[in-house]
Amino acid sequence: MADTRKVLDSVTLRFDGDEKSGTDLHELRAADVAQVLQGLASFVSDFDKAGAFHDEGPADSVMLVRPPQEGSFIIEAIRMAGENWEGVAAVTGLPSVATLINLATKSMRAEVQDFEHLENGNVKIMWQDDTVQEVSRPVWEELNKRKHRRKKQLREIMAPLGDDRVSTLDVSGAPSSEDEETPPSDEFVLTRADFDSVAPTDEVEESEETFEVDGQMQAIDFGDPTRWKVRAAGQTRKATVDDADFLRRVAEGLAISSSDIFRLRIRADKIVKNGRARTTWTVLKVENHRRRAGDGTS
Repeated sequence: MADTRKVLDSVTLRFDGDEKSGTDLHELRAADVAQVLQGLASFVSDFDKAGAFHDEGPADSVMLVRPPQEGSFIIEAIRMAGENWEGVAAVTGLPSVATLINLATKSMRAEVQDFEHLENGNVKIMWQDDTVQEVSRPVWEELNKRKHRRKKQLREIMAPLGDDRVSTLDVSGAPSSEDEETPPSDEFVLTRADFDSVAPTDEVEESEETFEVDGQMQAIDFGDPTRWKVRAAGQTRKATVDDADFLRRVAEGLAISSSDIFRLRIRADKIVKNGRARTTWTVLKVENHRRRAGDGTS
């Protein structure tokens, strides 16, 4: 039976260093290599499910590994799609695995100073180091979820950097293309400082739930979408409003009172750290808006 899958992109991880004898690095600890592959597969799976590799949803990606190459210690992994690969392959401008590793690693070392939802559907990120990056909305949403899990994945991918013999990890990757002159989509070097930035911290468990509910806006901050207050499901919580269209309508003068009722789609992110739980709400969508009985309609 013919294989209907197609290579969508590849990522190459090159671990450089020196053996104790002074010769070039040519072997790694098996346990470290196992962690690299486990972390990479988990990392790609999360972003695939988030729709980062295809604007119509998951690309049904499968990660395969090619034999290590000589010279330092090189691992090449390829991302393949299943039977729906034709639609996936037709989309351009989507991030490679290497690009996402670079972006996720940066998010562990630099805080987001500000962000902006663009008219093309992407999100512009302004980092505290004064650099700016534009990413798709699925990538942005995935970067803001599962922080502890993401750190663990990156720690596994960089596991050999915990070996004194290994000094750097060169990462390169590119989407599949019939044009052999197409340059890699991303090339960068990770060091032990990056490895240290994803060191495990306190024991943390993360979970999320998305639900729809009628609710009311108890407090509105026109200048900061992260400082709204929402009353729904029998509780009042500080919330981030991530519905760009709704925020635009508010900025253009949409009148809201504390008695108005909205149909909200909310994502509840729960973090349990050392036995103590904290839940935050993000309003993903404001579906509709109505007045209470006797107040008229809007």
